[in-house]
Amino acid sequence: MKAAVLVTVVLALAHAAAPRAAAQVRGDTTGTRDSVTVLEPVRVDAPRIAGDQATAPHARSARLAADLPRGTPALALDDVLRAIPGVQVDNRFNYALGERISIRGAGARAQFGVRGVRVLVDGIPATLPDGQTSLNLVDLTTISRVEVLRGPVASLYGNAAGGAILVETEPPPRAPFGAAAMVAGGSHGLLRTRAAAGGTQGQLAWTASLSRVAYDGYRTHGDAENLYGSARVLWMGERDLVRVAFNAVDYDALNPGSLSDSLLRVDRSAAFRNNVAQRTGESGAQQQGGVQWRHHFGAHELELSGWGIARDLTNPIPARVIVVDRTAGGARLIHRGSLASLAWTAGIEHERQRDDRQNYVNESGSPAALVLDQLERVRGLGTFVQANVTLVPRVSVLGALRHDRTTFHATDRLVSDTDPDDSGSRGMSAVSPSAGVTLELPRAVMLYTNVGTSFETPTTTELANRPDAAGGFNPMLEPQRTISWEVGARRETTGVAAQLAVYRALVRDALIPFEVPDVPGRQFFRNAGRTATAGVEAGVSLEPLRQLRIDAAYTFTDARFRDYVVGEASFEGKRVPGSAPHRSEVTTTWRTPRGWAAIDLRHQARLPVDDANGAWSRAYALADLRAGVDGIEAGQTRFSLFAGVQNLLATEYNASVVVNAFGRRYYEPGPARTFHLGGSVSAR
Repeated sequence: MKAAVLVTVVLALAHAAAPRAAAQVRGDTTGTRDSVTVLEPVRVDAPRIAGDQATAPHARSARLAADLPRGTPALALDDVLRAIPGVQVDNRFNYALGERISIRGAGARAQFGVRGVRVLVDGIPATLPDGQTSLNLVDLTTISRVEVLRGPVASLYGNAAGGAILVETEPPPRAPFGAAAMVAGGSHGLLRTRAAAGGTQGQLAWTASLSRVAYDGYRTHGDAENLYGSARVLWMGERDLVRVAFNAVDYDALNPGSLSDSLLRVDRSAAFRNNVAQRTGESGAQQQGGVQWRHHFGAHELELSGWGIARDLTNPIPARVIVVDRTAGGARLIHRGSLASLAWTAGIEHERQRDDRQNYVNESGSPAALVLDQLERVRGLGTFVQANVTLVPRVSVLGALRHDRTTFHATDRLVSDTDPDDSGSRGMSAVSPSAGVTLELPRAVMLYTNVGTSFETPTTTELANRPDAAGGFNPMLEPQRTISWEVGARRETTGVAAQLAVYRALVRDALIPFEVPDVPGRQFFRNAGRTATAGVEAGVSLEPLRQLRIDAAYTFTDARFRDYVVGEASFEGKRVPGSAPHRSEVTTTWRTPRGWAAIDLRHQARLPVDDANGAWSRAYALADLRAGVDGIEAGQTRFSLFAGVQNLLATEYNASVVVNAFGRRYYEPGPARTFHLGGSVSAR
């Protein structure tokens, strides 16, 4: 009954705004369309969903360049993923760990980076074969489009696909040559600079950029510096598209660590003293490149792509200094076709990963005695097929099936009379089916239902972190498997979009982090027997006036353990830690031909931080203000200015949490009121 009421409310709002919105044109990222002609970019990240994307039976949200929040400090992906239902982005304000992203609870376990959510940037996987994702390669100022698929999508993307985020960077200028520069500064030593150039000559287009971010951090021992470089070349023929992409980053960041409630009351901006003493943080360099070729022939399309990555990092944590030299790569072949009422997609993917890992005893940030030395290899092979059939007018069925085999192999190179050879292999396989039905109703309303599955292997880091301090891989840790049922409705017309989804997911062998007294600050993992998650997601984007846009989202997540025993303790019925039961966001933007202003409001309910639900991170509400001036012209040169205030009311809140942390150090506090100011210049 509640779901039906929500459907009625959301669709009624969309219907009420549609007549006015249909006659309006949305402003773009550099001004209104009254002042500049905007050409839609060529989409190079072809989706894997067979058939018409608009009728796919999935919960999905997309933000085009004109819809993305503007004038933000661009510290983390939460600045891009605002007001998207079902998505929780915890910005730690800590470049050593990165933001934590969860979709319907998937990914909430991550202590650093992203887990359980598949991420692609310009069609190139940012997620490695073992399921871990690092986003410090992504320069947030280059993003021009983002799409989120919510719910298990392993039948589309394989391992670690409890959801998917598809990111596209800005396309080359349509002019023969264009250049742009940007500078922004703000509280806590924030300084961001960027320079970019590009152009289009006939069928060939290119773009390149260099940027730097320096940040002292809100907390002590939180300094960071990132240097980014990227290049894109795009060739567009009559039937072919070739894209070459390259990204690089060199970074160095300190990690202040998490705090207990008692330490928060003393000084919220302080670092944990042991993190300072042990110089915790992460430094490294990463390069990634990829090539994509797509060929159209009749009603068919063939896509062939390959990618490679090189990454080396040094990561001092309180008890250890971890050094990893990583290489990875893969190739993908996809065929898309259609015949009458049938559309299909079929493909094969092969990925490899090689980690040369050493762990040393941490002595004031410097490596001392070697305690682990092993070579880790991961291989992944996935084959998949989808079919979308229109049974009768306005009714379509989408079915998909994927098989994945992921193998892990560790070669122990630290062997002695007292340290046995811990070399070994682990193999993990999964068959991931999904099916959905879409019913198209009048006035662009669509109803859908689906059943989806996902599986998630432990990453090499999680397998190598063994509480018994042995080498090799943890033989007890199993992959997490999910099955989900969902019903939803959406309406998408010019200037207005509304959606609602109600789902229930069952998870077997959920991966749960924990810490032990001997090595505080280092997380280990175990499997919970079974968990269940039920949720409701609602979102609406409206333009009731030509100058006004409103984006709003509400998310309800009820994730609980159904079968989970640790020692003598049973956690049955307890909430899964790390996921907020309620989240709501509203962004309101007012535009004029020469400027804009926006206010962002966000509320998050309190959430549990341990398995026993004995401690909670308290609820909070935040308000941000942003404003800018566009279209200041001098000949062929355009200038823009922007400014903003984050956490306008100086609310004390925890930006993220560390689940089951030792010493009750669960909390990573967010900053009080901060300011930022910037400007950009472009010329063609």
